[in-house]
Amino acid sequence: MLGLRRRAVDEPASASDTAPETSTPMPASRSRRQVLTHQIVTSVAALALTLLWAYLVTIVLDASNFPSPLHVLRTRAFDSPALAESVALVWVLVLLVVALTGRLWLSLGIVTAVTALVGAVNTTKLELRNDPVYPSDVTFLSQPSFLFEMVPKSKVALGAVALVAVVAGAVLVGWLIAKAFPSLGRTLPRRGLLGLRILRVVVVVVSLGLLHVANNFNDPGNPWRTAFDSTGLRWRDWDQRVNYQRNGFVAGLLFNTHITAMAEPRGYSRAAVERITAKYAARAAVMNRGRTGTLDKTNVVTILSESFSNPAWLKTVKFGSDPIPRTTALMRRTLSGKMLAPGYGSGTANVEFEALTGQSKSQLKPQIATAYEQMVQHYKTFPSAVQWFLDHGHTPVAIHPFSPRMYARPEVYDAMGFTRFVTKDEMKVKARGGGRFIDDASAFEEVLSQISDNDRPVLAHLVTMQNHMPYGGQYDDPILPSGVPANFARLAGQYGRGIARTDDEFARFLDKLKKQPEPTVVIFYGDHLPPQVYPESLVKREGLRTTHETPFVIWSNGAPLKHEDLPTTSPIQFLPKLFDALDVPIPPWFALLDDLDKQIPAMDAGLYVNAQNQTVKESQLTPQAKQALSDYRTIMYDLSIGKRYSEKVMYGDAD
Repeated sequence: MLGLRRRAVDEPASASDTAPETSTPMPASRSRRQVLTHQIVTSVAALALTLLWAYLVTIVLDASNFPSPLHVLRTRAFDSPALAESVALVWVLVLLVVALTGRLWLSLGIVTAVTALVGAVNTTKLELRNDPVYPSDVTFLSQPSFLFEMVPKSKVALGAVALVAVVAGAVLVGWLIAKAFPSLGRTLPRRGLLGLRILRVVVVVVSLGLLHVANNFNDPGNPWRTAFDSTGLRWRDWDQRVNYQRNGFVAGLLFNTHITAMAEPRGYSRAAVERITAKYAARAAVMNRGRTGTLDKTNVVTILSESFSNPAWLKTVKFGSDPIPRTTALMRRTLSGKMLAPGYGSGTANVEFEALTGQSKSQLKPQIATAYEQMVQHYKTFPSAVQWFLDHGHTPVAIHPFSPRMYARPEVYDAMGFTRFVTKDEMKVKARGGGRFIDDASAFEEVLSQISDNDRPVLAHLVTMQNHMPYGGQYDDPILPSGVPANFARLAGQYGRGIARTDDEFARFLDKLKKQPEPTVVIFYGDHLPPQVYPESLVKREGLRTTHETPFVIWSNGAPLKHEDLPTTSPIQFLPKLFDALDVPIPPWFALLDDLDKQIPAMDAGLYVNAQNQTVKESQLTPQAKQALSDYRTIMYDLSIGKRYSEKVMYGDAD
């Protein structure tokens, strides 16, 4: 069809060209008809082949969304709700590659290799993180060290060999077919070749235009979005895995192209924002009357413990003994509870985003997979509690015993106001304790070092790495559970031993803080349940809320903090609860969060927990809760992607 190589048209006459006149030549008119027929048949066959390839690519990508791809190929090959639209878009991409290379079989080999790569990555990411591939995941290409540590090297090597084999196989097939069937380029005259080149340019331009429009899928009136919506599909924005499975990989990918991070609240204006800020400035002033506590000379440590959870909260998984007995006992003696994580098996950066900013990911568009990368890093400054602590005499230090590039943390931490970012390269102790990553003992030691090395009190924000997947083959003394299949039990046993070590080291860390003269408070929480460890069916058995709940602890090395039976809580409430527990005057932003906490203590996408600790829909909220949520959305929009009319007041000191 498009630009297959042509031999020179002016080559010397062959022996057959000068044969004796006794031979009977083929009539010229018949020869032209044969050439024309060949050209038409070749073009149609090539075009049909690219369309068939686009269909196969679409089905293979759809199959990568499921644990059993072969079952999907048998049952869903023709019933995807937007199959025709998805195939059409993939066909545009196939035609673009063919037009660029001018080689049909090489192009199909390239497309096949890319399909295999994307499908494998999608399957692996779903397995490891319970999330499909998003367009924003291209940022991981700049972090090869992370990718290689997450995926076994044998799989990477096997995948590379397979990709090379696919391309080489396609080229070989094309070469064999070309030997039997002359390519279109060999039968065209010079003028025909010129026309073919022009056609290739036209195809490239049109294809790029169509793909550019597709990249703006979420813009109002986008024709691709209109075509997909016309099929009657339903976007499952509360669960991206289900969204990809029900609507297809292509539809899911398009749904997650770039978009404004948050919908503008109705009536948003400077005047509307100022009315709300005045309301909560007054409320903060009332709440602060009589508060005598202070954090001016107190170290504040926030610890996001990677994949830390309490398996005892699961009904269908049972460990022989409690892997985290010290933390369980501590939770009965201090301020503690259950945190509602905005993800299952992944979402570390989103949890720390909520804890540091007080902004809930549940209020962002569902296409915002990672607020750090898709929103925060694009601003020179971003409102957060970090700046409040900096303004009140603290030295803000972020600590992460891994690569600094993950989730654009250098840019994000700088925008938030951290003055130092300690990664695995700067840590003083880098032991691994038999595990795959730097252990929690080393991470806690770094916090102690930062406290002792700074003359001023510190805000130490630690994101640990010890219990990050993959879990297999780390410890010789796993804690094996019951209630899960044997292949998952092996991983769960490794995970159980990992959090048991965290439990031990966290207790030692607090013991060391008790012996220090400087007052220190600690917020400790798990970011999500572990990936890989439990089968997908566990989510259905346990329920959405249970599989999103992790422990949190707020502790002081001074007077014990009073334990309360709290409803499930969002990370946005950690710092306001710390201020309340220590009787510290709060800024107006925390007064708004306190108002929200009294009505809606926890929020996730499409899920709200009310004051009675019941899971409800937004439509079921009380009028008071709806008003608090409306105020919160307006100010959150203003602080995140709005004009920031409220920043100075909401993070300032209430009069």
